Amino acid sequence: MRWTLDRLQNLNLREREALFDNARTHPGPEADEIIRLLVDHDLLVREGGGLSRDHPVIEAIEDIIRSPAGRSAGKEASDAGKPALAGIDPLLSEALGSDYGQHDTTSWAGTLTAEIMAEAGYVQTRKAAMPPSCVAKTAAVFEKRR
Repeated sequence: MRWTLDRLQNLNLREREALFDNARTHPGPEADEIIRLLVDHDLLVREGGGLSRDHPVIEAIEDIIRSPAGRSAGKEASDAGKPALAGIDPLLSEALGSDYGQHDTTSWAGTLTAEIMAEAGYVQTRKAAMPPSCVAKTAAVFEKRR
């Protein structure tokens, strides 16, 4: 039986996540359609409004943050005394459009940015307001370890 939006909506979140995981590990046209329906209709949004780390939008955010451009933008912003995410936020906004800023994506961006900054030898010193042009409103400021 073919998966339809109605059938997917009648599943609980745990069942949708299991179906999503299964579709990812068994690629093909039917799996691609299941993933598309789940993602396009926000059927993987967790209670409280967040997405899991293995959601395609969060994976895209992580790819951007961990890219050479993302790492460089975070370091440059930090070295200028700004939140590291201030350098990365425009990259995320440009690449993801309206997918960035919904379903806890800015929180994930902050978490993933903290990971790359720690890997680069920076420590979090405080939180600060982001520039008005950014989607995220506050983020961590990091300083290079001495």
